[in-house]
Amino acid sequence: MKFSLTILGSSSAVPTAARNTTAHVLNVHERFYLIDCGEGTQIQIRRNRIRFGRLHTLFISHLHSDHILGLFGLLSTLSLLGRKVPLDIYCPPGLKRILDSHFNLMPDQLLYPLVYHEHSSEGKCLIHSDKAVNVYSFPVRHRSPAWGFLFEEKISGLNAAELKPRTFAFCTDTLFHPPLAEYFTGVDLLYHESTYASAHESRAASTGHSTAAEAGKMAQLCGAKKLLIGHYSARYKEIDQLVAEAQSVFPETTGATDGMTVDIERRLNEK
Repeated sequence: MKFSLTILGSSSAVPTAARNTTAHVLNVHERFYLIDCGEGTQIQIRRNRIRFGRLHTLFISHLHSDHILGLFGLLSTLSLLGRKVPLDIYCPPGLKRILDSHFNLMPDQLLYPLVYHEHSSEGKCLIHSDKAVNVYSFPVRHRSPAWGFLFEEKISGLNAAELKPRTFAFCTDTLFHPPLAEYFTGVDLLYHESTYASAHESRAASTGHSTAAEAGKMAQLCGAKKLLIGHYSARYKEIDQLVAEAQSVFPETTGATDGMTVDIERRLNEK
């Protein structure tokens, strides 16, 4: 059964000709979870042939514009396509007020309800559970309140005891903060923001971001199986330097590119 991540946007605050702002879709057993929704997300969903009607739940890490500006168009499109069932959005406090201020002024109202679940700042919390996954949130260290997410697969069937649940952690915009590693220890795939190269480490610190090398250190600390870096500053036309810096610390590193899909394979339980 599927457990795969599709990158819809790998740029940071400013999109480039080749990179959209942050949005990921995680497919778990053919349930599609949208993580962040930067500008242009619905176009990227089309390009990657993901059916709008398959979107199951939305998870928003924080309220900076490059992570939420795509919501207005996406939510409107879902209504135009005839969605009637409620849509759950796990989000920071304040998102409801932002969306209400937009949709309350529009002549056409959404045809389906939005159900908001606001994040807690109380460490790692189970925020969502369905037949495919458990999803946990955890606070990170950014310029404004921000959260990462851990997705843990649920396994059922005769051979469930022999299989290890697959896991994916989304570590959004954050300073390098070693204690975060305890929230996703042993994760199969860690996505960690890598906005800057080491030459701009002071810029990363002042803006609440990480370098690629620091992302590698986080993967090392948490014992991740694989690292995926992204959220690149627009100053980097190519990402080779960022990938190389992360790989120098954590060899099992891949650089995210728009439209790529990463499959997480099943593993047997370690005995």
